[in-house]
Amino acid sequence: MKNQLLTMASVMLVGWATSGVAQNQLQIALSGTCYATDAQGRIVPQVINNQTLLDQAAQAGGLKDSSGLGLSYHLNGNSLGDTIEVINRTNGVTLTTLFGLYFGESFGRESLLSASRRQMKRIEYIYTDQNSHSLGSVFLTDYFFFDANGHTNAIYVLGQMQYLILTDSTHTNAQVCTASFTTLSPWKFQ
Repeated sequence: MKNQLLTMASVMLVGWATSGVAQNQLQIALSGTCYATDAQGRIVPQVINNQTLLDQAAQAGGLKDSSGLGLSYHLNGNSLGDTIEVINRTNGVTLTTLFGLYFGESFGRESLLSASRRQMKRIEYIYTDQNSHSLGSVFLTDYFFFDANGHTNAIYVLGQMQYLILTDSTHTNAQVCTASFTTLSPWKFQ
C-alpha cells in the first residue's frame, strides 16, 4: 500500500512541479489542546492551533515574529513518510519539522484502501525532535481525486492525533496533547 501511495504522490508531483503550486505541500488547519500541570499540580488545558505552533517555532528559531511562516502538511516530506512542517510562506523552504508521521505500514502493519482507490485509512506514529521513539499516533483518512485519465490530481487528508511533549529546556512540564487537522489547498510559491 505504501508503494501505491508513493507512486500516486510521484505522479502528482511531476504534474505540479512546473505549475508554481507545491501540491506535495498542503496548507493545514490544526486545532487542539495540550494538558499540563500548573504550579499547584492541577491539570490545565492550553489551546494549540496553527498560530500557537508558528509562534513557538519562531521563538525557538530566534525570529521576532511568525509573520513569514506557514504550517504545511508535506506528503512524503522525507523518505520515512509525511511530515507536518513550519515553512517559509514565500518559497516553501522547510524551517523545521514539527511532526514526522512514520511506520504505519512497517512491521506487518497495514492501511485500508477502498476498492475505488479514493479513500485510505491508516495509523501512523508521531515522531518529534525530542526522542528517537514514537511519542504518539495519528489516525489519518486520505481522499484521492483523479483526473479523466485516472491519475491522482489531488489529495485531501484528515487527521486525529494524540502525542506527548516531554520535559526539556523549552518545556518545563510534560504535556499530553490531542489535536485534529485537515489539509486545505496546496501552497503556492513564487
